[in-house]
Amino acid sequence: GVAGFYQALHQGTGAAANPVFYVSSSPWNLYDVIAEFLEHRRIPMGPLLLRDWGIRPSSLPIGHRSHKLDAIRQILDTYPTLPFLLLGDSGQQDPEIYTEIVAQYPQRILGIYIRDVTGHAERRTAIEELAQQVHEAGSTLVLVEDTVAAARHAASMGWIRPESVEGVRIERSRDHGPGRPPPEHEPKVLE
Repeated sequence: GVAGFYQALHQGTGAAANPVFYVSSSPWNLYDVIAEFLEHRRIPMGPLLLRDWGIRPSSLPIGHRSHKLDAIRQILDTYPTLPFLLLGDSGQQDPEIYTEIVAQYPQRILGIYIRDVTGHAERRTAIEELAQQVHEAGSTLVLVEDTVAAARHAASMGWIRPESVEGVRIERSRDHGPGRPPPEHEPKVLE
């Protein structure tokens, strides 16, 4: 369902397509592999902001957090009139990074989608605390188990067309494979 959800976000609800930017801690030498993966999976293409890894001291990798913060700030500063949605997962520092971005760029981040990949109660509690900060800054953090839940929420907010949700659900079922139905949980909106 990832491709379907990203396509729905890219298409939006208006006549013009929304730009999509990808920020990853992967090194630049994986650019071709990542670009081919996006194309193969029919995920909308967009700029890939990857880390510069090398053997020279000037190209030693900076931390995951620093790279993501700097790259997102660069995008927001380059496109000062565009609102954004941020998508990530609960595995590393995405919720913390995105909460910091919302605080630094109030009114620019419409919402944050965090896919729960850990399943740990402690992590969910920590994200719920971050969600309160995001809410106080004027945005929303949505913790979801899958892209269908995210698509339902995005449609309810008017960020994607309502009919796109069914396409995401069908694709999610295909991605999940035969024999096991995908989870059909409602998103937990943390406000």
